Amino acid sequence: MKTTIILLVSVLFAFRLFAYPITPRPLRKLISESEFIIWGKVLELGTVKQTKKNADIWERDFATIVVQEKLQGKLKADTVKVYFCSGMICPAPGTFEEGEQVLVFLDKREKQNGFVVHALSYGVKHGMNDQDYQFYKARIVEMQALIAKDTELNCSPQLIDWLLKCAEQKHTRWDGLYELSPQSDFMSYYDRGELACKETYLTIDRRKKLFEILLSIDTLGYEDFALADITTGINDSLLLEFLKSRLLRADDAYYWCANEIIKRIALLADTDELTTLANQFDKVYYSYKDEDKEAAKNLLKDFIMKMKNARLKITKGVMGNYNTLLFTTAYPVKVS
Repeated sequence: MKTTIILLVSVLFAFRLFAYPITPRPLRKLISESEFIIWGKVLELGTVKQTKKNADIWERDFATIVVQEKLQGKLKADTVKVYFCSGMICPAPGTFEEGEQVLVFLDKREKQNGFVVHALSYGVKHGMNDQDYQFYKARIVEMQALIAKDTELNCSPQLIDWLLKCAEQKHTRWDGLYELSPQSDFMSYYDRGELACKETYLTIDRRKKLFEILLSIDTLGYEDFALADITTGINDSLLLEFLKSRLLRADDAYYWCANEIIKRIALLADTDELTTLANQFDKVYYSYKDEDKEAAKNLLKDFIMKMKNARLKITKGVMGNYNTLLFTTAYPVKVS
């Protein structure tokens, strides 16, 4: 009985210990940290039969993956067994579905004679067809060549150009933008690693290119908002009108993206009324209460009506250490 209690306490402590988001891993870090990178198809899923010798709550599930292409590491096998824990919640595990094609970043697991996903959910790329995979493959091969020449890479124009290439494509957009504007992602709060140095080489021409990418996006996703933050100051009048138009296309069944657009419009617009509405919307948009859902719906309608005639606020936004759009008010930057 005493042994059972000690084991239970140990398991609960372990869950508490790991129930915390890990440092985000964009593509550059996945490539530099992982032992192996493969493109393959999930053949089957299974559960490990737990014994006293192999008991491991973190590796109780496995996926058998047929390797279609080997991108990193000296891997002889054409089929690999990857262990994971589907029961984890936070941090999220790297999981799989039978029949799907996946790009996976792996580390060797000697005890099980298999592999584990590097960096949990960051280490598995889902939902790609062969064309999408080719974009990822091209960026991986380019980064491998850069790392071979310079393992640090932190302050180089070559790195910035590579991140811009990532930002151009939807599937790799987050991988590039997280390093160019980490403060645009709430997950940067949990980042305990070193961020890529960018200020010296993120020139006006590179930011203009990012602005063109932003304007080409029909419906904004969460990974796209760093584009707005980085490119503040390029053409803020056009940026404001662009954000207005994309708010009209936001999914009214899921207000996360709408809230991100609203916050940025309120910071750019010349009326305090929109700021007040944005603050009110931010307090209720994520609630599950029926009254809050109704309030969010009405606040969104009100915001859309009142933003129509809003004009650009006169600002002096410049690119700096902080994400320009969200941090200009809190951290004003002097301009000459």
